[in-house]
Amino acid sequence: MFSALASFFSTKAYQLAYKNIIKHMNKAGLRLRIELINGDTIEYWDNHSDKPVALLIHGFGASTEYQWYKQVEFLSRNYRVITPNLFYFGKSIPGSPKFKIKDQVELIDSLVNHLDLNSLTLFGVSYGGLISMEYAQMYNKKVERLVVFDAPVKYVFTEDITTVCKRFKVDSVEDLFVPKTPKELKRLLYLVLGKKSIIPSFMLRSFYENVYGENHDDKRFLMTSLIASLDEYAQHNYDFNTPTLLIWGSNDMAIPVDRAHLIRDHIGENAELQIIENGAHMPNITKTKKFNGIVSAFLAQK
Repeated sequence: MFSALASFFSTKAYQLAYKNIIKHMNKAGLRLRIELINGDTIEYWDNHSDKPVALLIHGFGASTEYQWYKQVEFLSRNYRVITPNLFYFGKSIPGSPKFKIKDQVELIDSLVNHLDLNSLTLFGVSYGGLISMEYAQMYNKKVERLVVFDAPVKYVFTEDITTVCKRFKVDSVEDLFVPKTPKELKRLLYLVLGKKSIIPSFMLRSFYENVYGENHDDKRFLMTSLIASLDEYAQHNYDFNTPTLLIWGSNDMAIPVDRAHLIRDHIGENAELQIIENGAHMPNITKTKKFNGIVSAFLAQK
Protein backbone atom coordinates (compact mmCIF):
# COMPACT_ATOMS: atom_id res chain seq x y z
CA MET A 1 0.00 0.00 0.00
CA PHE A 2 2.75 2.45 0.98
CA SER A 3 4.69 1.63 -2.18
CA ALA A 4 1.67 2.39 -4.34
CA LEU A 5 1.05 5.70 -2.55
CA ALA A 6 4.71 6.64 -2.79
CA SER A 7 4.69 5.94 -6.52
CA PHE A 8 1.50 7.97 -6.97
CA PHE A 9 2.78 11.04 -5.12
CA SER A 10 6.20 10.78 -6.76
CA THR A 11 4.59 10.72 -10.20
CA LYS A 12 2.28 13.65 -9.40
CA ALA A 13 5.13 15.73 -7.97
CA TYR A 14 7.26 15.07 -11.03
CA GLN A 15 4.44 15.87 -13.44
CA LEU A 16 3.75 19.19 -11.74
CA ALA A 17 7.44 20.16 -11.68
CA TYR A 18 7.97 19.19 -15.31
CA LYS A 19 4.80 21.00 -16.35
CA ASN A 20 6.24 24.17 -14.81
CA ILE A 21 9.50 23.73 -16.68
CA ILE A 22 7.71 23.22 -19.99
CA LYS A 23 5.64 26.33 -19.31
CA HIS A 24 8.86 28.37 -19.24
CA MET A 25 10.07 26.73 -22.44
CA ASN A 26 6.77 27.43 -24.19
CA LYS A 27 6.68 31.05 -23.01
CA ALA A 28 10.03 31.48 -24.71
CA GLY A 29 8.50 30.10 -27.90
CA LEU A 30 10.65 26.98 -27.76
CA ARG A 31 9.49 23.78 -29.41
CA LEU A 32 11.12 20.39 -29.12
CA ARG A 33 12.50 18.85 -32.30
CA ILE A 34 14.27 15.60 -33.17
CA GLU A 35 16.27 15.28 -36.38
CA LEU A 36 18.63 12.81 -37.98
CA ILE A 37 21.83 14.70 -38.77
CA ASN A 38 24.89 12.98 -40.25
CA GLY A 39 23.66 9.64 -38.99
CA ASP A 40 23.04 10.86 -35.43
CA THR A 41 19.70 11.55 -33.76
CA ILE A 42 19.81 15.03 -32.22
CA GLU A 43 17.07 16.44 -30.02
CA TYR A 44 16.92 20.18 -29.47
CA TRP A 45 14.65 23.07 -28.47
CA ASP A 46 14.37 26.02 -30.85
CA ASN A 47 12.14 29.10 -31.04
CA HIS A 48 12.92 29.71 -34.73
CA SER A 49 13.03 33.49 -34.66
CA ASP A 50 15.12 35.69 -36.97
CA LYS A 51 17.02 37.19 -34.00
CA PRO A 52 20.71 36.59 -33.22
CA VAL A 53 21.35 33.08 -31.94
CA ALA A 54 21.96 32.03 -28.33
CA LEU A 55 23.07 28.40 -28.17
CA LEU A 56 22.81 26.85 -24.69
CA ILE A 57 24.85 23.74 -23.81
CA HIS A 58 23.82 21.79 -20.72
CA GLY A 59 25.99 19.98 -18.19
CA PHE A 60 25.86 16.53 -16.66
CA GLY A 61 22.73 15.26 -14.94
CA ALA A 62 19.31 16.02 -16.36
CA SER A 63 18.44 16.92 -19.94
CA THR A 64 18.71 20.48 -21.18
CA GLU A 65 15.27 21.86 -20.28
CA TYR A 66 15.88 21.16 -16.58
CA GLN A 67 19.10 23.15 -16.66
CA TRP A 68 18.14 26.20 -18.72
CA TYR A 69 14.45 26.84 -18.10
CA LYS A 70 15.20 29.83 -15.86
CA GLN A 71 17.14 31.60 -18.63
CA VAL A 72 15.22 30.90 -21.83
CA GLU A 73 12.48 33.49 -21.34
CA PHE A 74 14.68 36.52 -20.81
CA LEU A 75 17.11 35.41 -23.53
CA SER A 76 14.27 34.92 -26.02
CA ARG A 77 13.47 38.65 -25.91
CA ASN A 78 16.57 39.38 -27.96
CA TYR A 79 17.75 35.99 -29.20
CA ARG A 80 16.75 32.94 -31.12
CA VAL A 81 17.30 30.39 -28.36
CA ILE A 82 18.51 26.91 -29.27
CA THR A 83 19.31 24.37 -26.59
CA PRO A 84 20.23 20.84 -27.70
CA ASN A 85 20.61 17.64 -25.76
CA LEU A 86 24.09 16.20 -25.94
CA PHE A 87 24.62 12.55 -26.81
CA TYR A 88 22.91 10.16 -24.35
CA PHE A 89 20.75 12.92 -22.87
CA GLY A 90 17.11 13.19 -23.77
CA LYS A 91 16.60 11.55 -27.15
CA SER A 92 20.00 12.45 -28.62
CA ILE A 93 21.60 9.17 -29.64
CA PRO A 94 24.65 8.77 -31.89
CA GLY A 95 24.58 6.42 -34.84
CA SER A 96 27.63 4.68 -33.37
CA PRO A 97 29.14 4.84 -29.85
CA LYS A 98 30.52 8.31 -29.10
CA PHE A 99 31.72 9.19 -25.60
CA LYS A 100 34.48 11.77 -26.01
CA ILE A 101 34.32 15.54 -25.55
CA LYS A 102 35.24 15.96 -29.22
CA ASP A 103 32.17 13.89 -30.13
CA GLN A 104 29.93 16.35 -28.27
CA VAL A 105 31.72 19.26 -29.95
CA GLU A 106 31.02 17.66 -33.32
CA LEU A 107 27.35 17.23 -32.35
CA ILE A 108 27.14 20.98 -31.75
CA ASP A 109 28.88 21.75 -35.02
CA SER A 110 26.62 19.34 -36.92
CA LEU A 111 23.55 21.08 -35.52
CA VAL A 112 24.99 24.56 -36.22
CA ASN A 113 25.69 23.60 -39.83
CA HIS A 114 22.34 21.85 -40.22
CA LEU A 115 20.54 25.00 -39.06
CA ASP A 116 22.81 27.17 -41.23
CA LEU A 117 23.94 29.34 -38.33
CA ASN A 118 26.78 31.70 -39.18
CA SER A 119 27.27 33.34 -35.79
CA LEU A 120 26.10 32.74 -32.26
CA THR A 121 26.48 33.53 -28.59
CA LEU A 122 27.47 30.31 -26.85
CA PHE A 123 26.57 29.35 -23.27
CA GLY A 124 27.92 26.33 -21.38
CA VAL A 125 27.45 25.04 -17.85
CA SER A 126 29.84 22.58 -16.17
CA TYR A 127 30.49 19.67 -18.60
CA GLY A 128 28.82 21.81 -21.26
CA GLY A 129 31.21 24.63 -20.41
CA LEU A 130 34.21 22.53 -21.40
CA ILE A 131 32.44 21.56 -24.62
CA SER A 132 31.70 25.25 -25.27
CA MET A 133 35.33 26.25 -24.69
CA GLU A 134 36.50 23.57 -27.10
CA TYR A 135 33.95 24.65 -29.68
CA ALA A 136 34.96 28.31 -29.34
CA GLN A 137 38.61 27.36 -29.83
CA MET A 138 37.90 25.25 -32.93
CA TYR A 139 35.23 27.45 -34.51
CA ASN A 140 36.03 30.89 -33.10
CA LYS A 141 34.81 32.73 -36.19
CA LYS A 142 31.28 31.52 -35.46
CA VAL A 143 31.25 32.44 -31.76
CA GLU A 144 30.60 36.15 -31.14
CA ARG A 145 30.43 35.83 -27.35
CA LEU A 146 30.98 33.07 -24.85
CA VAL A 147 29.42 32.53 -21.42
CA VAL A 148 30.84 29.67 -19.33
CA PHE A 149 30.20 28.85 -15.71
CA ASP A 150 31.41 26.34 -13.14
CA ALA A 151 33.12 24.25 -15.81
CA PRO A 152 35.97 21.67 -15.64
CA VAL A 153 38.23 23.69 -17.91
CA LYS A 154 42.00 23.14 -17.92
CA TYR A 155 42.61 23.35 -14.16
CA VAL A 156 40.95 20.19 -12.86
CA PHE A 157 43.31 17.51 -11.59
CA THR A 158 43.26 13.94 -10.31
CA GLU A 159 43.52 15.08 -6.70
CA ASP A 160 40.41 17.20 -7.19
CA ILE A 161 38.47 14.10 -8.18
CA THR A 162 39.73 12.30 -5.08
CA THR A 163 38.66 15.22 -2.88
CA VAL A 164 35.16 15.30 -4.34
CA CYS A 165 34.74 11.55 -3.91
CA LYS A 166 35.81 11.72 -0.28
CA ARG A 167 33.54 14.66 0.44
CA PHE A 168 30.48 12.91 -0.95
CA LYS A 169 31.50 9.46 0.27
CA VAL A 170 31.44 7.75 -3.12
CA ASP A 171 33.80 5.20 -4.62
CA SER A 172 33.97 6.98 -7.96
CA VAL A 173 32.91 10.25 -9.53
CA GLU A 174 30.64 8.21 -11.81
CA ASP A 175 28.65 7.18 -8.73
CA LEU A 176 28.17 10.84 -7.84
CA PHE A 177 27.20 12.24 -11.24
CA VAL A 178 25.31 9.19 -12.47
CA PRO A 179 23.48 7.95 -9.37
CA LYS A 180 22.08 4.43 -9.26
CA THR A 181 19.06 5.14 -7.05
CA PRO A 182 16.79 8.06 -6.07
CA LYS A 183 18.53 8.12 -2.69
CA GLU A 184 21.90 8.56 -4.34
CA LEU A 185 20.40 11.33 -6.48
CA LYS A 186 20.09 13.45 -3.34
CA ARG A 187 23.89 13.66 -3.15
CA LEU A 188 24.04 15.11 -6.65
CA LEU A 189 21.28 17.59 -5.86
CA TYR A 190 23.30 18.70 -2.83
CA LEU A 191 26.33 19.33 -5.04
CA VAL A 192 24.30 21.19 -7.67
CA LEU A 193 22.11 23.27 -5.35
CA GLY A 194 24.48 23.72 -2.42
CA LYS A 195 22.00 22.57 0.20
CA LYS A 196 20.72 19.21 1.32
CA SER A 197 17.33 18.26 -0.01
CA ILE A 198 14.54 17.70 2.48
CA ILE A 199 12.52 15.84 -0.16
CA PRO A 200 12.14 12.16 0.76
CA SER A 201 13.92 9.81 -1.63
CA PHE A 202 10.66 8.15 -2.68
CA MET A 203 9.39 11.53 -3.93
CA LEU A 204 12.33 11.65 -6.35
CA ARG A 205 11.56 8.25 -7.86
CA SER A 206 9.71 9.46 -10.96
CA PHE A 207 12.23 12.23 -11.57
CA TYR A 208 15.05 9.70 -11.29
CA GLU A 209 13.37 7.23 -13.63
CA ASN A 210 12.69 9.88 -16.26
CA VAL A 211 16.19 11.34 -16.13
CA TYR A 212 18.32 8.25 -15.53
CA GLY A 213 16.04 5.42 -16.63
CA GLU A 214 17.51 5.44 -20.14
CA ASN A 215 21.17 5.50 -21.15
CA HIS A 216 22.35 5.07 -17.56
CA ASP A 217 25.45 3.07 -18.51
CA ASP A 218 26.17 5.41 -21.42
CA LYS A 219 26.19 8.39 -19.08
CA ARG A 220 28.67 6.58 -16.85
CA PHE A 221 30.91 5.95 -19.89
CA LEU A 222 30.70 9.67 -20.69
CA MET A 223 31.90 10.56 -17.20
CA THR A 224 34.64 7.92 -17.34
CA SER A 225 35.81 9.36 -20.67
CA LEU A 226 35.81 12.89 -19.25
CA ILE A 227 37.90 11.94 -16.22
CA ALA A 228 40.33 9.98 -18.39
CA SER A 229 40.86 13.02 -20.62
CA LEU A 230 41.43 15.69 -17.93
CA ASP A 231 45.22 15.56 -18.30
CA GLU A 232 44.82 16.01 -22.04
CA TYR A 233 42.55 19.02 -21.68
CA ALA A 234 44.84 20.53 -19.08
CA GLN A 235 47.32 20.98 -21.93
CA HIS A 236 44.87 22.80 -24.19
CA ASN A 237 45.36 26.52 -24.73
CA TYR A 238 42.39 28.78 -25.37
CA ASP A 239 43.80 31.64 -27.39
CA PHE A 240 40.62 32.88 -29.07
CA ASN A 241 39.77 36.58 -28.90
CA THR A 242 36.08 36.00 -28.26
CA PRO A 243 34.62 38.21 -25.49
CA THR A 244 34.12 35.73 -22.65
CA LEU A 245 32.11 35.87 -19.45
CA LEU A 246 33.04 33.44 -16.69
CA ILE A 247 30.55 33.04 -13.83
CA TRP A 248 31.27 30.98 -10.75
CA GLY A 249 29.44 30.09 -7.57
CA SER A 250 31.64 30.95 -4.61
CA ASN A 251 30.58 27.72 -2.88
CA ASP A 252 31.01 25.34 -5.81
CA MET A 253 31.85 21.96 -4.26
CA ALA A 254 32.79 20.35 -7.57
CA ILE A 255 35.14 22.91 -9.13
CA PRO A 256 36.58 25.38 -6.58
CA VAL A 257 36.25 29.06 -7.32
CA ASP A 258 40.02 29.58 -7.43
CA ARG A 259 40.01 27.69 -10.74
CA ALA A 260 37.82 30.42 -12.22
CA HIS A 261 40.58 32.95 -11.58
CA LEU A 262 43.11 30.66 -13.26
CA ILE A 263 40.89 30.28 -16.31
CA ARG A 264 40.30 34.03 -16.49
CA ASP A 265 44.05 34.69 -16.34
CA HIS A 266 44.68 32.03 -18.98
CA ILE A 267 42.19 33.52 -21.44
CA GLY A 268 43.49 37.01 -20.75
CA GLU A 269 42.03 40.44 -21.42
CA ASN A 270 39.04 39.12 -23.34
CA ALA A 271 37.69 37.37 -20.24
CA GLU A 272 35.53 38.84 -17.49
CA LEU A 273 34.95 36.93 -14.24
CA GLN A 274 31.93 37.34 -11.97
CA ILE A 275 31.66 35.46 -8.67
CA ILE A 276 28.19 34.82 -7.27
CA GLU A 277 28.40 34.80 -3.49
CA ASN A 278 26.91 31.71 -1.85
CA GLY A 279 26.28 30.25 -5.29
CA ALA A 280 26.75 26.52 -5.77
CA HIS A 281 27.65 24.52 -8.89
CA MET A 282 24.67 25.81 -10.89
CA PRO A 283 24.05 29.41 -9.82
CA ASN A 284 21.75 29.90 -12.80
CA ILE A 285 19.24 27.78 -10.88
CA THR A 286 19.92 28.75 -7.26
CA LYS A 287 20.79 32.45 -7.78
CA THR A 288 18.75 33.11 -10.88
CA LYS A 289 18.12 36.84 -10.48
CA LYS A 290 21.79 37.58 -9.86
CA PHE A 291 22.92 35.24 -12.63
CA ASN A 292 20.51 36.61 -15.22
CA GLY A 293 21.47 40.15 -14.31
CA ILE A 294 25.17 39.44 -14.84
CA VAL A 295 24.46 37.81 -18.20
CA SER A 296 22.19 40.66 -19.31
CA ALA A 297 24.86 43.26 -18.48
CA PHE A 298 27.48 41.30 -20.42
CA LEU A 299 25.26 40.90 -23.46
CA ALA A 300 24.43 44.62 -23.43
CA GLN A 301 28.09 45.58 -23.80
CA LYS A 302 29.09 46.97 -27.17
